[in-house]
Amino acid sequence: MKRYLLVWLTGMTALLLVVAAFNAVVDPYGLFRWIDHPGFNHIKPAAADRGPMTKAYQVLRVQPRTLVLGNSRAELGLDPNDPAWPPQAQPVYNLALPGTGTATSLHYLQHVLAATADNPTAQPTLVVWGIDLMDFLTAPHAVLGTQSLIGGDLRLLLPGNTVRWQQQVRDHVESTLTMNALLDSLTTLVNQRNPYAIDLTPQGFNPMREYTKISQEEGYWAIFRQRDQDNIRAFLRRPNNIYGVDRRTSPRLDDLKEVIHLCRQNGIALRLFTYPYHAHLLEIFRITGHWSAFEEWKRAIVQILAEESATSGKPAFELWDFSELNAYTTETVPAQGDRRSSTRWYWESGHFKSMLGSLMLNRMVNHSAQPSNLGVLLTSTNVQEQLHINLTDMETYFDSHIEEVAVLQDFFRTVLARQATGH
Repeated sequence: MKRYLLVWLTGMTALLLVVAAFNAVVDPYGLFRWIDHPGFNHIKPAAADRGPMTKAYQVLRVQPRTLVLGNSRAELGLDPNDPAWPPQAQPVYNLALPGTGTATSLHYLQHVLAATADNPTAQPTLVVWGIDLMDFLTAPHAVLGTQSLIGGDLRLLLPGNTVRWQQQVRDHVESTLTMNALLDSLTTLVNQRNPYAIDLTPQGFNPMREYTKISQEEGYWAIFRQRDQDNIRAFLRRPNNIYGVDRRTSPRLDDLKEVIHLCRQNGIALRLFTYPYHAHLLEIFRITGHWSAFEEWKRAIVQILAEESATSGKPAFELWDFSELNAYTTETVPAQGDRRSSTRWYWESGHFKSMLGSLMLNRMVNHSAQPSNLGVLLTSTNVQEQLHINLTDMETYFDSHIEEVAVLQDFFRTVLARQATGH
């Protein structure tokens, strides 16, 4: 019996070691990147679903000069390999995480700064942070204090985190010794020659190849309409103000202030930018009652930047506003049933393509005058004028796109009716 148990234990141990070695080599989540070969394991379909874990490790390995922060709009829209990034900004790492808010951006910035505290030359010199109206909407009864993070916050290297080594052990076990890791390794191998495979690049960018297939099968009209309906439902669930109980700040605005403080304290240049919302999403802001909050949000951020500048005695960090109506954000959506036509600038009304992101980088990172009809550097002296221009442009769009607006309003009424009946 003892000999049998010894043989069994030896066999199981050997099997586990083989599985662990296989998973470590294939590396489905991109934690190790010991071997990274096109055609073998370069494409990482499973890593896209494990962004909080994958990016926490990858960003420290890359040691970027530039960090991109934000949510899925930034992850899909700003490619670290885009030639618009100047040489002094490289390497670039896209640390934006889908479905997250301001607290996550703050904590992942703290994670990078804590990891490089003993090596200042490894710290980023530029942070480009995409800020989203939805992330700043706050219930009137909200109290001050940092928001809770998405799952996996213990893996972050933060001041006072004494259990980081435990999280590292769990992450490495999860990535090598679990059945899920084995299945994800097999999926990784199978998808290397799939032109539509989901992926997360070594620089943290999601190229959204799967949307190309979806658009060919369903057409962009269907993708836009589905996202429009999702956005209407989402905004109807959200409060329509940006301040908490004291009407002066909110947990989200406090996160923003802390990011500004950390950048100033560490000598990091900060570029804030609003996302280039498609006109459909801007119209959804209006019909769901969030337009006033949209304007108040911009005024609040400009004020925060101006106050910090006055306190520090240094020029204010820049806020680039791309949430305006122009030739890009009013891109025409292909007609219903059209599966051949493609949009150039948008995947759908909520997410812009990296082609548009490249033009945005040229404006806010290179300070290029081109394209002149994209993006405005908001300051305390021009913010009110720009808000008036945006509102006027929105009214013009409303009058010139009656059919498109009518469809959005029909969606809105349908959602309200279903909510009223509990469906």
